[in-house]
Amino acid sequence: MKFQTTRSELLDAILFSSKAINPKISSYILNGVLLDIDSDLNIFSTDLETSIKTTIDVKIEEKGKVVVPAKILINILKSLNESKITLRLNKETNQVLLSSGKANFNINTLSLEEYPAFPETNIKNPIKIELNKFKTLITKVQRAVSQDESRTILTGILMEMENNNLTMVATDSYRLAIIKEELKTKNDDIKIVVPARILDSIIKNDFKKYELEIILEENQIAFYLKKEDKIKNIIISRLLSGKFPEYKQLLPEEMKHNIIIEKEKILEVVRRISSISQDNIPIKLIIEKGRMFVVMDIKEIGSSSEDFEISYGEEKMEISFNPNFLIDGILMMDDKNIIFSIEDPLKPVLLNSGKNKDMTYLLMPIRIS
Repeated sequence: MKFQTTRSELLDAILFSSKAINPKISSYILNGVLLDIDSDLNIFSTDLETSIKTTIDVKIEEKGKVVVPAKILINILKSLNESKITLRLNKETNQVLLSSGKANFNINTLSLEEYPAFPETNIKNPIKIELNKFKTLITKVQRAVSQDESRTILTGILMEMENNNLTMVATDSYRLAIIKEELKTKNDDIKIVVPARILDSIIKNDFKKYELEIILEENQIAFYLKKEDKIKNIIISRLLSGKFPEYKQLLPEEMKHNIIIEKEKILEVVRRISSISQDNIPIKLIIEKGRMFVVMDIKEIGSSSEDFEISYGEEKMEISFNPNFLIDGILMMDDKNIIFSIEDPLKPVLLNSGKNKDMTYLLMPIRIS
């Protein structure tokens, strides 16, 4: 095995592929990446739950396969200046020789026979969506994903396809984020929960001019990232099992008070007033005729308050929230104005985007004695 490429090309590909490596797994072989030289360089990684394949063009001198420790290879590539590099397998020592300028590294390889095979998929009836659009949908709801590993199902994002509408939902039991997008292609109805960390690996990479095809099979989901009709990246993950909350039942049909508030105004005020916050001390919204007061009072530190005009003429209300959760909901909205829908200060509040009704954020208030 021998090929040539550039330092940045190889580093970017291995950094992306290695996202499937789980440092918590003790199996040494799973800390490696498989480099497979055929017509291109294919880079594989897996933790047995998630598998990633990345393909890049390189100058091939000899075909072959080898498994190398991912962390060592990444550290070496990061230490190098931008340059052409050569990798070749020394069959006598079973080491990979990496050369760049006058620098040479001999890297011990791992057992090729022990490395797991890449999962097979059947490319049938794919869900097609523009990659940037899909990334936007994930970004809108991912803030509401639970970090509590004891409730595994809530660490994922619900993907629901119904009448060609793709709905994505996330919740941590304290807030619920929903976004809907109508797709142009006809697809079967589905309801699955995808691990959020897999979707996170997609949105954190700068894929330009890529198309996305999603393949659903029993117990797994595959993401094909294509550029110029050529598959560049494949991500395959097992789905989460369990019952995701029936989110539609949590959405109230009508709310007593609907207050239109300028997004940037409330965002800057809540951020400013909560700047004294520690350990998610609640922030209080006092809503009166024509004004909203934003207040925070912390016994050990002090207090902060600010008010601004709103279009409201009904009874006075006081409602408190986790400030970070409130900011997340405001940031989810795209339009100039946000609609705050309140039934009762002790019941969940609904945030909607003024024009886009397919974007919803439900937030539980905090009871303050």
